[in-house]
Amino acid sequence: MKRFFKIFFHHFNDAEVGNSAVILAWYSLLSIFPAVIVVGNLLPLLGIDARTILTYLQTAVPEDIYKTLAPAILSFLQRGNGGLLSIGAVVALWSTSQVAAAFQRTVNQSYGVGKNQSAITNRLFSFLWMILVIMIMAAIIVFFTLGQVVVKQLTPILHLGQNVFDVVSSLKWPVTFVMLFLLLLLLYYFLPNARLKWRYVWVGALSATVAWLLLSQLFSLYVDYFARSVTTYKTVGSVIVIMMWLDFSGIVILTGAVLNASVQEYFGGAITETRQSFHWLTSVWKRKQKPQH
Repeated sequence: MKRFFKIFFHHFNDAEVGNSAVILAWYSLLSIFPAVIVVGNLLPLLGIDARTILTYLQTAVPEDIYKTLAPAILSFLQRGNGGLLSIGAVVALWSTSQVAAAFQRTVNQSYGVGKNQSAITNRLFSFLWMILVIMIMAAIIVFFTLGQVVVKQLTPILHLGQNVFDVVSSLKWPVTFVMLFLLLLLLYYFLPNARLKWRYVWVGALSATVAWLLLSQLFSLYVDYFARSVTTYKTVGSVIVIMMWLDFSGIVILTGAVLNASVQEYFGGAITETRQSFHWLTSVWKRKQKPQH
């Protein structure tokens, strides 16, 4: 156990979690509404009500921040016209990708890899990853939304009773938990320029998901008792509170990556580097190209 903590603090220091979380928080703040614009353009194509997004958002973020952001986010989401490939959506997506770029650089630091990756390559792959992340999140939301639709249709046929549909519709916590866990699991596995194994990645994803949801619930208490004077400055105070939450969230997510790196080194040995972020896609392609005997 002593060796594990030694490895953990080594990776924690390499990742510079405190400083990196501030950078990630800043990029996240700049990317909130560009990301909402992209999602707003997706909703009409998928037939999803904008308020469905807010249902999950309310569970994932602190109450004070939700009250501040919800009206603006709902307004942006409802303005979507389905023009996913419009110039504005592409520009917004490019702006949002800077979060993934900053996250990848820090995660690479925690694994001790990616030191020779160029800024252009980092940003390009991050742009492609943001497209994949949005597609994955959209698929998850559609899956759970369709589940509610199916239950609603089966309720009168199977005489299930309205309470069954109400229970399914109210499962915000499990759905939000699964969505966050899957998202972090995919990011932790695919984004670093390192050869990773699934059995060493789920630990950090699970820990970060639990910690993030706990943070969202406890942050309101923190604001009430320790940062109430900040919120009296209205708009400026709201921005400060959002930045504080994003900073704490960054620490949680980056610590999850550090935990993954520590677990892999402790149980699996030295971590090896790959040249590109889509190494998994390259390996799959090579296996398909091997002649069959």
